Amino acid sequence: MFNFFQEIKKAAQFVDDFHIINISGKILYVEGCQGLVLLSTENIIFKVSGQQISVTGKDLTLAELTENTLKICGQIYKQEVYK
Repeated sequence: MFNFFQEIKKAAQFVDDFHIINISGKILYVEGCQGLVLLSTENIIFKVSGQQISVTGKDLTLAELTENTLKICGQIYKQEVYK
C-alpha cells in the first residue's frame, strides 16, 4: 500500500534525530518533537534533539500532537532552527 509520508521521507534530507516535512507552505509535519515552547497563531516554537525550531506564519494551528510528532497547519512563511 502506498504511504504518502513514507515516500516523502525517502526523498527528504534529514538532520539529526528529527524529520521535518513542509507541504506547500500550508502543512508542517515534524517527527522527533520533544515539547512545545511557544504556541500562538503567528509563531510556534518547539524542541527537537537539543535545538529549537521556530515556525512563523499566519493563522497557525496545532492540528495534531502526539508523544513525538506534531502537525502545524496555516500559512507557513518560514521555519528556523536555533541551537
